[in-house]
Amino acid sequence: MTSIIYCQEARELLDALGETIRDLIKLHEEQFQSLVGGDLDSTRFDPLIHMANERKHKAKYAYLHHLEIHGCSKFDEPDKM
Repeated sequence: MTSIIYCQEARELLDALGETIRDLIKLHEEQFQSLVGGDLDSTRFDPLIHMANERKHKAKYAYLHHLEIHGCSKFDEPDKM
């Protein structure tokens, strides 16, 4: 089986990206529940979602930049049978 090898910093950056994505999804879920519940002020989530998207983009490009500069995202050899 082929797998990707990451350095510790890449793993931490990927974990940070995952966390920002989870935060964004949570805000979308809260906004959806607010709408379904009849909340007339569900637009209050819009600036929070915007900021969460900015954090996600920042984390994404920090991760991608690290992979490009450091070159630590390499595939190991597939298992040979």
